[in-house]
Amino acid sequence: MARVRFNYHPNKLLRRAKLHAGGGLAKHEAWADAILPADAEAAPVEEQISRRPLLLLMSLLLIVMVVLAVRLALLQLLEGERNAALADGNRLRTEVTRAQRGVMYDRNGSLIARNQPTFDITATPSQLPRNKDERLKQYTVAAGLLGVSVGELQKKAEQKGLLHGQPLLVASAVPRDKALAFESANTVSGIALDINIARQYLDSGSLGSLLGYTGRISAEEYAAKGPTEYQQTDYIGKNGLEREYETVLRGSNGSEQTEVDVQQRPVKVLASKPSVAGQNLTLTIDKGLQDELVKSIQTQLTASGSGRGAGVVLNPKTGEILAMASLPGYDNNSFATGISSGDYAALLNNSNQPLFNKAFQGAYPVGSIIKPLVAAAALSEKVVTPETTVDDSGSLKIPNIYDPSIIYTYRSYESGGLGPVNMRRAIALSSNVFFYTVGGGFGSIKGLGVTKLNAWYQKFGLGSATGIDLPAEANGLVPSPDSKKKATGEVWTVGDTYNTSVGQGGLMASPLQMATATAAIANGGTLYRPYLVSKISKDDGSETQTVKPSITQKNIATQPVLNLVRSSMRDVVASGTACCKIEQEVPVKVAGKTGTAETDPINNKKPHAWFTSFAPFDDPRVVTVILIENSGEGAQYAAPATREVLKWYFTNR
Repeated sequence: MARVRFNYHPNKLLRRAKLHAGGGLAKHEAWADAILPADAEAAPVEEQISRRPLLLLMSLLLIVMVVLAVRLALLQLLEGERNAALADGNRLRTEVTRAQRGVMYDRNGSLIARNQPTFDITATPSQLPRNKDERLKQYTVAAGLLGVSVGELQKKAEQKGLLHGQPLLVASAVPRDKALAFESANTVSGIALDINIARQYLDSGSLGSLLGYTGRISAEEYAAKGPTEYQQTDYIGKNGLEREYETVLRGSNGSEQTEVDVQQRPVKVLASKPSVAGQNLTLTIDKGLQDELVKSIQTQLTASGSGRGAGVVLNPKTGEILAMASLPGYDNNSFATGISSGDYAALLNNSNQPLFNKAFQGAYPVGSIIKPLVAAAALSEKVVTPETTVDDSGSLKIPNIYDPSIIYTYRSYESGGLGPVNMRRAIALSSNVFFYTVGGGFGSIKGLGVTKLNAWYQKFGLGSATGIDLPAEANGLVPSPDSKKKATGEVWTVGDTYNTSVGQGGLMASPLQMATATAAIANGGTLYRPYLVSKISKDDGSETQTVKPSITQKNIATQPVLNLVRSSMRDVVASGTACCKIEQEVPVKVAGKTGTAETDPINNKKPHAWFTSFAPFDDPRVVTVILIENSGEGAQYAAPATREVLKWYFTNR
């Protein structure tokens, strides 16, 4: 069988060769050879095609696609906000409608904190012209209208870059006439007038540190709260009640989206969302009593030469704060639209700490106003009875257990002593020796000891915050063997217990803590959480929340025990250390306790003067605690301030 080579059959090759050799037939068919190639009847030869051009083409297409994808991502993700704003910025304007902040009233309906408009100028970077020269022209126009430098305006407008889509503050507290002139003449894209809401406090002199203040939201606060709740130009509660009740007071902003023409003139409103006003607060504070408390403390600060003091007046049956003062105070209106750095530095550097609310943030040695609490503990634990007497010779001498030749002396305020005293007389005359004995033990009286003593202090609320509706409350300190060991590396001694028993030795409390503890004695053994807001309501009255008293501890001691302690405190005012001007000028019977707490006698610092009271004695309606720092004896300075407060209250209320 003939083989095929390269698509040619051997028989065809032979036949073609014969035709050429034969001549006749070749001549006969010569015309065919002349016009046909030799391989006219053959199939085309197959060759392998190169893939390189195809790969190059595909690589080129892939590179183009990657470049387009990256650019699209940049446009959508990184510049999407700006581009959307640029697209809409030529025809849309969104204005924030500020929510009215809730106002505050005192318990009698007197307005004490309200709102006032303030005019700001803001710049939205993403809506500014992209061309640098065009932006400069815009800045020049706006700066001329506002009367500020072009450079300052540009710096503030571009501080977060030109992609930023939120309004930034470029001018604050703009005078009304200048703000209105800017609004009527402004055709600058991306720079606008913003009517904001600022606080006005109607009597910051006596209520400043209690109400606190609002201020422009900081970068940290904005990052924490997020743009869904706040604009970067909003005000926010910074301190006091303004901070504590921020979520209640602030409400929520509204907005209005308007289509504008090329001249920035409104064409039509496209969408709007109404603002929701914040809710109002009715405080437990009696504004008249508050003013009197501040005035009375200030009088004693002047008389004693002290620069600092604090006071609390509360209802012992509910825990309502009727008045609370911290001196010196400050004008919180100065914070309303932005305090200058110089004025703020002056407040911070003031040694009398006007920004620090001493009534609930301060922790102080309390001195002898602690003795009614120790008396309740000693009687309840049966360490002593009402008839137990101790001979107050003016001091208690304790030998060192390791070296009896070393004698520790714990003195009373009367160098000659008070003679034999029982519980009632010990409170009335403030016998240190008696309370050293019932606290730490001496002779045949075992004493409470530090463990029981501290447990009773904690029952009365010492050593932990009261829970008042204000931020940054002090816990105070009830010292213990563990706390002393950690602080000093030293062991606890009976002398430490003696000192703690008379309100010294590291025992620290705030005026507010001592007021709530005194209230528990006055009301029969119930410890209430103190509070400042009695009602939360809307302007239209559609929703009102009334705050009810909250009990922290009940039945702290039995009624016979508390009755004896109360009667002893009555003796303090009638015939004891606070006798007798209070009785002469206050139209009801008063019970109380003086306190003189050492601070730093080595450096000749005067002691703190304290006085705590409740009245009327038979049916207490108010409890007071007043502290005059580094002034002297409690009877000399704190008691007279208390007298004036009680006289005003029971005369006017």
